[in-house]
Amino acid sequence: MKKSIIQKDWVSVGKVGKSVGVKGKVLLHLLSDFPETLQKDISYFTKNGELTIEAYDPINSIAKFVGIDSRESAKTITNLILYTTQEATKQYCLLREEEYFWFDIIGSFIVENGEVLGRVQEVERFCKEDFLWIQTSNELQKQSYPKYFLIPYTKRYILKVEASNPKNIHTQFCKDILENS
Repeated sequence: MKKSIIQKDWVSVGKVGKSVGVKGKVLLHLLSDFPETLQKDISYFTKNGELTIEAYDPINSIAKFVGIDSRESAKTITNLILYTTQEATKQYCLLREEEYFWFDIIGSFIVENGEVLGRVQEVERFCKEDFLWIQTSNELQKQSYPKYFLIPYTKRYILKVEASNPKNIHTQFCKDILENS
């Protein structure tokens, strides 16, 4: 397996767990909100090169990869993260209305009552809840506001997402969060 350099635009979709049985099967832990990202005959990037799923049982989360045919070879891939591209993610995962991929949200401006509070730097998940990690705007930082703050990605705070260019997320009550951070 040729080593890969993890690319900025890759999306983590799964993590290889412990070996199961003696024929190279492993537990496969889903790291995505979209189970359909893990499919038979699809290749995934890892830090050690590409792995292709030969067989996958989503009910039991058990996978068999091409060329991994023994317990010993399965142990060599334990704890590897499986990555796919953003384009492949969009191809296999169909979003419902008002759903967005985290990589489409990153870079969006947080706007409240016409004021730009900051820009989304990352999406974090805590206890099954998504939070937007915001870098406070330079103007507000000059007014002694903190450099970063978190806002919950819930309907209470997020009013509207504009996926156009520039990407804006209209919010309410987030300036209060910023002021109390």
